[in-house]
Amino acid sequence: MSKTVTIRRPSPTKTSEEPAAHQTPIFTQTAAEMLGITSLNTEAAELLEFLSREKLKEIVRLSAKWTQKSARRRMAVADVEHAIRSTRQCGGLNISSVDTLNLGIQQLQPIQGTSTGIYSFLKSSADVDVDKEDTETFIKIPRDLRVISYPLVNEGQPVQSEYTVNVDEDDGNFFEKIVPEVMTMIPEKNTPSSSTTSSLQMFRDAVKTAKIDQKVGLKPSTIEILTVEQQIFMKDIITVCMGQDDKKRHEALYTLETDAGLQVFLPHLTERICKSISANISQRCLSLIIYAGRVLRSLSHNKACDMTVTLHHVLPALLSCCVGRNMCLRPETDNHWALRDFSAKTLVGLVRDQVDKHDAGRTARRLFDFSHRIFRDTGSSFSMIYGTVHILQEFVAGPKKAAWLLTELGETNARCKSHIESGSRIGASQLSIQEAQKLNQQILKCENSIRNRYNLQQQAPGVPINRRFH
Repeated sequence: MSKTVTIRRPSPTKTSEEPAAHQTPIFTQTAAEMLGITSLNTEAAELLEFLSREKLKEIVRLSAKWTQKSARRRMAVADVEHAIRSTRQCGGLNISSVDTLNLGIQQLQPIQGTSTGIYSFLKSSADVDVDKEDTETFIKIPRDLRVISYPLVNEGQPVQSEYTVNVDEDDGNFFEKIVPEVMTMIPEKNTPSSSTTSSLQMFRDAVKTAKIDQKVGLKPSTIEILTVEQQIFMKDIITVCMGQDDKKRHEALYTLETDAGLQVFLPHLTERICKSISANISQRCLSLIIYAGRVLRSLSHNKACDMTVTLHHVLPALLSCCVGRNMCLRPETDNHWALRDFSAKTLVGLVRDQVDKHDAGRTARRLFDFSHRIFRDTGSSFSMIYGTVHILQEFVAGPKKAAWLLTELGETNARCKSHIESGSRIGASQLSIQEAQKLNQQILKCENSIRNRYNLQQQAPGVPINRRFH
């Protein structure tokens, strides 16, 4: 016996936005009863039910999007939180904060001073009765006070006070122990008032009481460590510049003069070059001193290099090349005069291009004074004076000082001529005569340059020497 089963076609689901007429808002009525609200209209309950359902669908849809974007298979709590955070705009209310303190919907109040209807959960501040808190009396808790006495010390010696508080070990009672025989009054020091004491005297008194020897910890300055590539480059540059291959040396010097990335290891390079100059001066190796001087000249001509950070190395090295007494092993044949001229011109160019604009000529004046001391020193040789002439010529300031310098140069020139004449008669060494002749020629060139620069006439014979700037 067969049984027939009839399958009915399901009725289509209503997709209308309006709720069904026979649908009872059960959730809204239950929530209202829980809150104690009984005067809820049926139409209002249906509207609240509809808004809640739509809001829930929107949150579920956005949460599903967050889950999909986050590449998760299941919806997590974080997805729902992001969805709720993105749907804070609820109807016409602009809620600017979240109810993190669980204050409730009763504390949702409009923010004062805003005209756009911004609401926030505000906690009502309770008023505090200041008068009541101020006038309220507190009960003082009794305490068992125990006073411990300590001996007084005056200038390193203990002094017994007049009243010494002691405790009886038997019953724990306090009593005063009067010891007049050891009682001494501490004399008060009559210090002058601050109005009559000068600040200098106060400073002297403070210095007397202060510690003379103090240990101060200083952090040593460290130079930035170069990379391996920079160390290899600097090694190759120094090797080629101090080597025998003229073509490679000229290429390396041109690189130092035009490369814009030398500022990083400029302190390291100049320090090694200046140490090389000092070592070769002590060994009187003229060729290596000239090679090192060319490196400093190329660096001084590089517009991208700031040589002011290495002046404490460069200036002493160049001055040593200018005024050194013995620069070579054979001074009668080696051309150490070219080294002195070259170093003096490099020094002048470096100071004018990079130093004068920072210190307003202070370094130039110090170099002029240094050169003039060597120029006037009786122990200076003719070769040492020769190295100072170009520095004096370039750093002289003003026509008055230039006229004074011309008289100094004229006096030294006369001394050179007399030495040459006397040396020829008495048979002096050819080296001293040669040095005097070189100095004589250098002074004549310097005098002509100074006169042309300041338009000074040659001094008439018989005019006394001006010693104003000496």
